[in-house]
Amino acid sequence: MLYYLLAPNAGRQSSTQREFAIMPMTSFWTYFPDVAAMETRTVTFRGHRTIPDGEYGLLELYCEELDCDCRRVIIDKLSAPPTRIWATINYGWETVEFYTSGSGDAEIGKQAQGIVLEPFGPQSPYANELLEIVKAILEDEHYVDRLRRHYTMFKDAVAAGHEARRNKPRGKHEAPRRNRHGTRSARKS
Repeated sequence: MLYYLLAPNAGRQSSTQREFAIMPMTSFWTYFPDVAAMETRTVTFRGHRTIPDGEYGLLELYCEELDCDCRRVIIDKLSAPPTRIWATINYGWETVEFYTSGSGDAEIGKQAQGIVLEPFGPQSPYANELLEIVKAILEDEHYVDRLRRHYTMFKDAVAAGHEARRNKPRGKHEAPRRNRHGTRSARKS
């Protein structure tokens, strides 16, 4: 699953126009399926006045940008099969000052810190109520510490993967083969 979180490009903003970077958000499961299977928080609803019965997982997505240290997580509130996203929540655990210094904009710093519905993510009619439930879950300091640990693990894995790709030995380059129609086709190994 891939989301894009729009964030201001620090240091490249003029006083009249703010530029934004698109940041890919990828599931923690992508890099750590075993850890995610053991540590993904779930919530079960039975007989709730508005939210449909079922088990809902809090799927964590983190930024894959190598040079980004946003210290944020996107939490998708997912239901068990049939899988559906019920709320997309953005959580920035650092201080307003941290996000302001990174963005150069005090208003963006205020918006980035804390827990909000992600404006670019899918939301259901239950999103606001689920946001309040996730806010209560995030009062558990052990869970917040887990998110921070997952963020560090994720960013380390992204950096290691980038380093591995950068240092990967390359074979000799082969020109693309032409097929019977005269167009290029990839060589089969």
